Order: sequence, then structure tokens, then C-alpha cells
Amino acid sequence: MPSCIVCHLNIEENTDAHYECENGHPVHKYCLAEWLMHSHNCPLCNDPYPQGLIDQFKDFKEQKEKEKQDALDKELKEEAIQKMQQVANKIVFLKFIENVENLIEGENYNEAIDKLLDSYNESSVDDNNLKVLFLLGKTNFLKGRYDLAINFLFKLVKIRFDYPDGFLFLCKAYEKIGLKDKAQWAYDRIKESK
Repeated sequence: MPSCIVCHLNIEENTDAHYECENGHPVHKYCLAEWLMHSHNCPLCNDPYPQGLIDQFKDFKEQKEKEKQDALDKELKEEAIQKMQQVANKIVFLKFIENVENLIEGENYNEAIDKLLDSYNESSVDDNNLKVLFLLGKTNFLKGRYDLAINFLFKLVKIRFDYPDGFLFLCKAYEKIGLKDKAQWAYDRIKESK
């Protein structure tokens, strides 16, 4: 009983459809269809298969190429949707920050803090969340809640050691509660991050 030169499984006479190259190397029909996607030559002797045989698999090859193109198109479409979603999320976040900064500028500190706390995610360390953390520290500082300002700002600089504005407000908050050594430490970090 011959075996297929592609998958190496036995070819059952009278049950398995199979073909042979001109040198008599047997191959299952499905194995040959897949092989012809890569090469028109016999995988064993490298002689070309007859064009008539290759033409029998034309529809299979076209269908496989269409499936491959459809999968690629789907992947590109999903990538484009993801990029659009990222841009939309960025725009929404920037609008949110603009709104919060307007509240801070208008000295509506409690409303700004409420909005910031609603969007703050303690387990996230992405840039958006770090911006929220900074604004929570800054707003609490401006409100005169130096203890809370230090709490938020210290969390920030612990995650991002190169956040000069965070160290600046941390320095100011330490000064306000009379911790000169810690204020100097924060000030030194500002110089190091430049």
C-alpha cells in the first residue's frame, strides 16, 4: 500500500482519491491541492506536475487565495477600527481634561475633584491615569488639602520618577506643612529629571 509523499499516511486503494507525478510518486488529492498552493513541482523529485493536473485544482487555489485575502482585509479593517477607537478615546480624554482644567481655573475644586475621582483607576499606570493622578494632587493642593495632595502626588512620582510637575507640587505641599527636608528632596528630584 503506497503512502502519500506529503502527509506520509497510507493511501487506501479504491477509497482515497490520489494522484501521481510522472515519476509515480503518490499523493492524496487534498494534500496535492494544499501543496500546489506553494509549488507546482513534485515534493519528492521536484519534477513539474502536468498543467492539466494543476488546472484541476484551479478553483481550490482561487478559493484559498480569496479566503486569505478576506482574512487580510478583515484584519486591516479591525486594525483601522482599533486606531479610530484609540483616536476617539484620546479626544474624549483631552476634552475631559480641558473641562477639569476649566473647573480648576474657575476654582470649582470640589467639582473638579469629583470628576477626577470618578475617572481615577488605582490599578492603572497608563498616561491618562497618571494625568488624572497629577490633577488630583494639584487640585487638592490648590484647595489647601496638602495631606491629600501629597498622597496623590507621591503615588504619581512613585510610578513615574520623571514627572517634574508632580515633584513641583509635592515640593510645595511639603513646604506648606513645614516638612523642609522632604520639600528639598522633591526639589532635588525636579533638577534630576531635567
